Amino acid sequence: MDSWRSRIDDLAVIVPSLGDIRTKLRSENVESCVAFGCGEGSMELQYLERCMPNVSQFTAVEPDPESASVLKMKLAERLPNVRSVVFQETIQQWEGVDQPVDAVLLFHVLYFLNQQERMALYKRLFDTVLHSGSYVFILIHPHHTSGEQSACCRLVNLLKSPTQTCEVITDRGVLDAVLSVGFELSYERMYQCHVNVEDPDDALQSLFLCSHEFSLELSADSKQIRHDAWLGVFRKP
Repeated sequence: MDSWRSRIDDLAVIVPSLGDIRTKLRSENVESCVAFGCGEGSMELQYLERCMPNVSQFTAVEPDPESASVLKMKLAERLPNVRSVVFQETIQQWEGVDQPVDAVLLFHVLYFLNQQERMALYKRLFDTVLHSGSYVFILIHPHHTSGEQSACCRLVNLLKSPTQTCEVITDRGVLDAVLSVGFELSYERMYQCHVNVEDPDDALQSLFLCSHEFSLELSADSKQIRHDAWLGVFRKP
């Protein structure tokens, strides 16, 4: 899947909008932030630098040891004046914060939690992690957009094992769940992202060979397929 991820244009599409998000939410006032499941932090660092330039304390929760190690190095290089700590553990294992924070980032992590775990996380954020006026930023590639289902999400569904538990994450489902625990919606946006399928390597070809539909897309000289991203920003009253 590394070949697949490297072809997604998330950063190029989303980063130019971060100035607008900062202006609308006045997120320059954020001084403390926690991010869950952030991998090597590619998107999270962009948000910290462009939306939260005055952050002084950052906590990351990332279970993968290699990703956690890379993230530590990136934080030291790009945010040397920020007090940062990386916990190599899962969301469920994380003990929490000593003091409530100003913002939480949940970028491409909800897929790894079932519905019960997601609801428990939202409630925990509301009850103990965030103080009044704080924000939760949620970014997902929804399995179904509010309109047409993306080609990428159809492929993901086709690749699932019959015995595999794969949670269906939708933008409306996340919105309703987060609102139900007490948060208010402050901002949302659907980004039209794509996966570049031009000159596919062996790894990408093997994915598409799993489906006659997608092999036809490649043979038809397709350059890209849809892979929408949804951002929802919620405020604790």
